[in-house]
Amino acid sequence: MDLNKLIDRYIAGLQRDFDSKGFTNIKRGFATEEGRKYIKIVDGYLDDNGGMLQSRSVVAFINKETGDVLKPASWANPANGVRYNLYTDIDYLENNCGGGHLYR
Repeated sequence: MDLNKLIDRYIAGLQRDFDSKGFTNIKRGFATEEGRKYIKIVDGYLDDNGGMLQSRSVVAFINKETGDVLKPASWANPANGVRYNLYTDIDYLENNCGGGHLYR
């Protein structure tokens, strides 16, 4: 399967998890930012028109070659240690990606 489709499934799972918490007055969104080696998944709050993420933070880094999912160590770098792989773990991640899913 195409890595971009797997990332879309992962982001859909993150959004479903947030929506399930019942925050009706908060609009949260997710986006990707592509770097040389990693695709960064970022989240933030949507403005009143549903656009532009504000107060962004990094959710995860995805290795573009392997599909490995890494926890962020900072805005620019992932932490050491692979947490999941999108090619083998997407069915689990789609339904179990609540807060803390990348922490060991």
